[in-house]
Amino acid sequence: MFSVLMRATRHLPIMSLLAGLAVVLTAAQAMALPAVVPPFVGIYTLATFSGVPPSGATKPDDVAVSADGKDLWVGYGNGVDTTGKGGPSNAVEYDIGSGAVLQNVSVPGHLDGLKINPTTGDVWATENEDGNPTLAIIKPKNGKFKIYTFDPTLITGGMDDLVITGPSSKDVFIVTSSQTDITKPVIVQLSRKPQKANTALLSTLVGNPSSVWNVVTNEAETTDQIGDPDSITLDAAGELVLDNRSDDSLYIVRAPGATNPVLRVPLTLDDTPVEVNDTIFTTSATFGGASTAGTIFITDTSANAIYTLSKTYFPSNEVYTAANVVGDLGLVALSTGVVTPVATGFKGIHGLAFAPTSVAIVP
Repeated sequence: MFSVLMRATRHLPIMSLLAGLAVVLTAAQAMALPAVVPPFVGIYTLATFSGVPPSGATKPDDVAVSADGKDLWVGYGNGVDTTGKGGPSNAVEYDIGSGAVLQNVSVPGHLDGLKINPTTGDVWATENEDGNPTLAIIKPKNGKFKIYTFDPTLITGGMDDLVITGPSSKDVFIVTSSQTDITKPVIVQLSRKPQKANTALLSTLVGNPSSVWNVVTNEAETTDQIGDPDSITLDAAGELVLDNRSDDSLYIVRAPGATNPVLRVPLTLDDTPVEVNDTIFTTSATFGGASTAGTIFITDTSANAIYTLSKTYFPSNEVYTAANVVGDLGLVALSTGVVTPVATGFKGIHGLAFAPTSVAIVP
């Protein structure tokens, strides 16, 4: 590039030359895209999703794939206030094959968590992760939605992500983020169907659990504090897996009767503790199906972009995480907590969703 610029500007003053070089380098940097890193080049394919967001929809965050694998739902936070004072946000449905926008649903507040109910197909979106939390449930057939609020007894902050599981998808767990009281829960469960006002909640995990088993050091801990919980997912055993950014860890919440009901996996990348924003397992979050092929959808909030990462074989037990501070998408070894970068160069990697292919789709 420099030699081309020299040939084109050899009669210009040196200051003009340097200014021109700066412009060219700035343009090249602006066009830089994330890339797969060795030794994974040739194994994974990273591409930009073809869907174009509707006007005004910016800062994509959480993503979810429909049960038939055809549609992608993306939550755009639009940079609005995270305590519910602003808005709106946008929940956008794309056709995965063509990238066409199928629906653009404007919802009040700051949209954060996004999941699809495996039984009904409804889209559940949590809003306002820093205060005054609400829940929007969107009907995918027509885009109509209802807003629900919660009993404030267990909440001093907002709500972030959620999972829907159990028989007939009746078990709903939500991350309660930005709690001002560490003794309050960081994960709650809906004790009944959502209500227009004061939906009742049960505590699932408090911010200062009495005992946590560190799977890397293989010993019990009694002073852990979950100060910045973010995203939540399910592992292959149906256990809750929570990202906590304040101690660069994953917390695995098991059945209450388990020998160690709460596990901690401290995460490291290049031997350094690493903060992550979202973690997924290579099974469908909507219906639990796995496959030998598939696609990971990745949102980059800072770049206002959505990417796809695909390969011909995804084992059902692979774990991927969004290391947002260092801009990497990585593979996680749960037994050691080591994160191995697969792709790098993201500006603000946030949401992840896995879509298996060649699977038997459940109704």
